[in-house]
Amino acid sequence: MENCLYISKINISRDSEFFIYDINYPIIKLKEECICQEKFDLYIINEINNKIYKDVLDFKNNTKLEAKEYKKLYDTKISKECKECVKYKYEVYINYEATYDRNRIISIPMTKYKFSGGAHGMTYLESYNYNLLTGKILKLKDLFGEGIDYKKLINDFIREEIMKEPEKYFKDDYGFKGISEDQSFYIDEDGIVIYFPLYEISPYYVGIPKFKLKFKDYKNT
Repeated sequence: MENCLYISKINISRDSEFFIYDINYPIIKLKEECICQEKFDLYIINEINNKIYKDVLDFKNNTKLEAKEYKKLYDTKISKECKECVKYKYEVYINYEATYDRNRIISIPMTKYKFSGGAHGMTYLESYNYNLLTGKILKLKDLFGEGIDYKKLINDFIREEIMKEPEKYFKDDYGFKGISEDQSFYIDEDGIVIYFPLYEISPYYVGIPKFKLKFKDYKNT
């Protein structure tokens, strides 16, 4: 059953000498016919929107402060001591996708990219998984039946997937040791996607490792 809401995309962008950003973030809105229905709480929807907006703004502003410090350093020292040095422009790009929007649940993975000099930037994936009726942040355990050892189930699945392409992942002490209590994930139309930050279980070139448990394969969990 589809939720009685829609999502508006907001874009903010700017390009200056030392800092560029291009950010897309969502605002969840109730459809007009649902505003007065008790099953949806406008306060809860606004709290989710505020959380997303704050995270986006913090990510941008923290990088902006770094860019200001770099500008000061470049103007007072780097440009005077090293005529051939590259002048960096700090960058922030953010995009999102609403991958699941049904059954009073919403899942919005948001990709955040930051470049602050060096060989390459860093990409982060952050997901907003909510029960729209209660405003509660969903945890992995909430998606499985009572008594199900979801950690073992997921750990076994990920280890099997890693064994299919072991050359792509770190080994031994640096390799996959099991999911955490607050393991990152998002939901899409046909499964649950478990993911890990860059460098946590694999080299940078692999990107953000993702492992999807398809609903059809786990009907009884």
